[in-house]
Amino acid sequence: MGVADRLSSFLSLLGSSVKSVLKLVLQSRGCTVTHVAQNGQRLIIMGNGPSLARNIAEDAEILSSACTMAVNFAANADEFAVLRPDFYVIADPHFFKGRETDPNIKRLFDRIDSMVDWDMTLFIPSDRNPSEQGIGNPHVRIESFNLVAVEGFGWLEDAAYKSGRGMPRPRNVLVPALMTGILMGFKDIYIIGADHTWTRTLEVADDNTVVSVQPHFYKDNNSEQARVTDVYRGVRLHDVLLSMHLAFKSYHSIARFAARHGVNIYNATPGSFIDAFPRKKL
Repeated sequence: MGVADRLSSFLSLLGSSVKSVLKLVLQSRGCTVTHVAQNGQRLIIMGNGPSLARNIAEDAEILSSACTMAVNFAANADEFAVLRPDFYVIADPHFFKGRETDPNIKRLFDRIDSMVDWDMTLFIPSDRNPSEQGIGNPHVRIESFNLVAVEGFGWLEDAAYKSGRGMPRPRNVLVPALMTGILMGFKDIYIIGADHTWTRTLEVADDNTVVSVQPHFYKDNNSEQARVTDVYRGVRLHDVLLSMHLAFKSYHSIARFAARHGVNIYNATPGSFIDAFPRKKL
């Protein structure tokens, strides 16, 4: 790499670092994620991809005996009462802004409040008030994490990630799920249901509308399908591809952070497009 390239790289890292520091000062709040993992205990993070259905059918004994984490709309699935996750992560702002207009979100929080009869920790972004989530279930403990994207010099990223003040760009809920698992002290984390085969279902219709179908292990109802269609209305293909790029890039940032701190992250999702973590079966 020549002098000009090294200077350009340095200036780019410097710019990203300055921007990240400003975000940390202005947006980062107290992170309440605590160390709960016991020695030798592993965490299984359950994405909502279609392959999770196979895990539910074939690995029920493993899932019931391990610490598990669910995400997003998992509570609306019929299998939620069977999965009985120990942890639950919700990150997308839509879950908190659309509660009065989206029946699926109302159903999600109602089911968490009424169905959970086991001890479960619900993690939400630190800029959301736990008391406003309408959950009075004594079995559900609500904790917070910082959904602040931090990029720049390695020492800055490491300090922000380790303190819980920031994380790699959270373009997918799996990013805060993994970072929360690391902050809780788990040294072995397995990912299932994280197919991420988004490009296989990406299309552009004749009217230049981008169509992105992201199947789950459960079937989305008509209102959720309509919401997703509305979200993609006016979105261009390069924007969708950039979002995918940022998500996959964030996983590599997590992989580097995990390696520095002795955390093993394994992708146990068959056929997953995530290329940042070694593959290993449950």
